[in-house]
Amino acid sequence: MPERVITATKTETERWRTASSVTVIDREEIDDKQYRRLPEALSQVPGLAIVDNGSPGTLAGVFLRGSTTQQTAFLINGRPIPMNLAGSFNPETMGLDNVERIEVLRGPSASLYGGKTIGGVINIITRSGKGLAKPENSIFFETGSYGTFREGLASRGSIGILDWSVDGMRTDIQGQRINSQLQQTNTSGTLGLQLGDSLRLDLDWRYYQAEVGNPGSVFANDPDDNTLSEFWSFSPRLTWETTERWTQTLTYQMGNFRQVATGNTGPFPVDNRITSRNHFFEYQSVVRVTDKWTITAGAWLQDQSFNRYNDAAPGFFNPGGQSYDIDQHETNWAVFLQSQAEILPGWNVITGLRHDSYSDFADATTWRAGTSWRLPWTQTILHANYGTAFAPPTPQDREGAIWAPFGGQLIDLKPERSRGFEVGIEQPIASANLNFALTWFHSDLRNTFEFVGAPAFLQPVGQARREGMEFSAAWQPCKEFGFNASYTYLESDNLTTGRRLVRQPRHMITTSMTLRPQDRLTFTLSGSYVIDREDFDAATFARINAEDHLLARLSANWQVSRHLDVFARVENLFGDDYQAVAGFPTFDTGAYAGFRLRF
Repeated sequence: MPERVITATKTETERWRTASSVTVIDREEIDDKQYRRLPEALSQVPGLAIVDNGSPGTLAGVFLRGSTTQQTAFLINGRPIPMNLAGSFNPETMGLDNVERIEVLRGPSASLYGGKTIGGVINIITRSGKGLAKPENSIFFETGSYGTFREGLASRGSIGILDWSVDGMRTDIQGQRINSQLQQTNTSGTLGLQLGDSLRLDLDWRYYQAEVGNPGSVFANDPDDNTLSEFWSFSPRLTWETTERWTQTLTYQMGNFRQVATGNTGPFPVDNRITSRNHFFEYQSVVRVTDKWTITAGAWLQDQSFNRYNDAAPGFFNPGGQSYDIDQHETNWAVFLQSQAEILPGWNVITGLRHDSYSDFADATTWRAGTSWRLPWTQTILHANYGTAFAPPTPQDREGAIWAPFGGQLIDLKPERSRGFEVGIEQPIASANLNFALTWFHSDLRNTFEFVGAPAFLQPVGQARREGMEFSAAWQPCKEFGFNASYTYLESDNLTTGRRLVRQPRHMITTSMTLRPQDRLTFTLSGSYVIDREDFDAATFARINAEDHLLARLSANWQVSRHLDVFARVENLFGDDYQAVAGFPTFDTGAYAGFRLRF
């Protein structure tokens, strides 16, 4: 069956028809490779690099085709996730126990999703109990290295007009370094009510609380720096199939993020309290004009507020003393229109247009045009995509005064703008169950900036260019064996200075091999190899060539019976002593094992 995706067009569409580069991480892959948090799964996506501070739960950056976290949109079931002050959802805290699949859209997408989409969109689609003949319940337990314990429960099913999928999880990790512990509680779920043959109400909710130790760099080894964060969201969605060819949806989301940083004893005190609140409304209308032509239109409104209270005592690095150093409120409304048409058999054309109005910035109009063609005689897929994007600076980056006491500059940041395009070819070989894909991409940015170590924390870049190539191959010769690999080449340059942008690898290779000696036993060996990147030395802030690193994991799953699964894995299999961020070492080799009981 052709793979179908939602994120590229906001409607369920065969992937090859979207003219976009989309990678899908499904439930089977999550289970086989035993991904526990979102960054682990994303590390295998072509063109996507994960950069974290070494310890679980610490800040994880997402570089999608060289774009930063704040230039990438994060969604859950198509709803934008309320961002924090730094413009991210904190992907390091996103558990995957109730996730059905993850869709990663790379390239132009602002015509549907607006700002924060220079790099693309990551859409997390949760599990559903709709249509299940009988409820499915499970409990699991896992333990392993560094004082790790994970336990949780889940349930999904349907009774009459009601269906549900809910889960709860607890994670405790003592850590390897001093003050590298993590305690996190997650719960999430979806409830559905089929109010009539054509009317459905879905309710999505989630909550997490995480307490994270931040040991800092190897030159700090801070025993007291801790961060306590809490997030919750509540989102109903009403879907009305007005006619056989017309579907309307109305979505609302209310979200709240809170964070408390305490106990920092280093030279840069960061004791503070942060609050972020979000209200989001969206109306969407999908009309199938003909079997070959679909029009999607909609409008949305997003209202956000952010504040940060500085608890640190007055001093040289904190001349303002105890006060609100950030207190912002912004509103964004938008309208969008998209056309999907099959002009001739196998030839698809997609166009989109969106207008955004911001309370704090000038209006922005973005657009996209893409085409794909599947040759009937070889099944070769050719695709091309062009689009523009607009990304306002984050609330934290707008506050230039925050960086000034640390040697930073007062910068009048403007929204970043980009133009990007990609062209690619995909060749399936059905007789061998083999698939090759090659895509070249390019984007130009204006008004961009970079977070660096010295001489200032926030530096204007002006113009930048990102271009490269993604190659992937997947081979499934039989049900007992599968193999896939990808290679990404990336040039990400500051055109003003002629230097590369930091923490963006020039070469990245990912591989995965799955072996099933019998139906109930699965072994998976996967890894990513990051080559040739630059960073800033944690002690001197001088620009350095960061070490290459290979991160591999080996996992095994055994279905003892239809009620019991036993699993085990080894992370950092080869014990690579690597630092995704210079000066912040990650954990050594770790082994973990557990079981899942189904009833």
